[in-house]
Amino acid sequence: MSNKFRIIMSDFEIKNLKFSKKPISIPADYRPMYKIAQIVMILSITCTGNKSSLLKLHLLSWALKNDKNKDEVLELIKNNYVEEMTVWGIEPALNRALLFCVAEEICKIEGGKYLLTEKGKEFFKLIKKNDVFHEELEFLNFVGKRKITDNRIESISNKWSLFNVEN
Repeated sequence: MSNKFRIIMSDFEIKNLKFSKKPISIPADYRPMYKIAQIVMILSITCTGNKSSLLKLHLLSWALKNDKNKDEVLELIKNNYVEEMTVWGIEPALNRALLFCVAEEICKIEGGKYLLTEKGKEFFKLIKKNDVFHEELEFLNFVGKRKITDNRIESISNKWSLFNVEN
């Protein structure tokens, strides 16, 4: 974890999360604080009204894992969602981070979707202020609020089940 991210976390009060040091290092994308920051960025940058379905959070989190996944999402956008997309990953680490987000009131569940709270918006301001997560922010800013809607994601996921049933 970078020193800049440690500075952010010392400025941002999260009361009930406690982590213990492990004998082996954990890759960043499995660390709860990284995932929480990722959720906050996704909700802030790509979601109208800072609100998102679980499936959209998983898609964008999956895209942020590596350049291949980012390219696949960018191709989907570039081709106006005409081509089929492979199934993206559903991560337990993201689900755990969402539980922490809700418990710490960084986001809340409203109408079956995750909504960023004022506390989450303050966290996003700290992320931007401390100039971290450059690659993630660049990708999410390109995606923006209107390029990947929940309706489009639902349409893509509906094709999966039809495709899998036929084959």
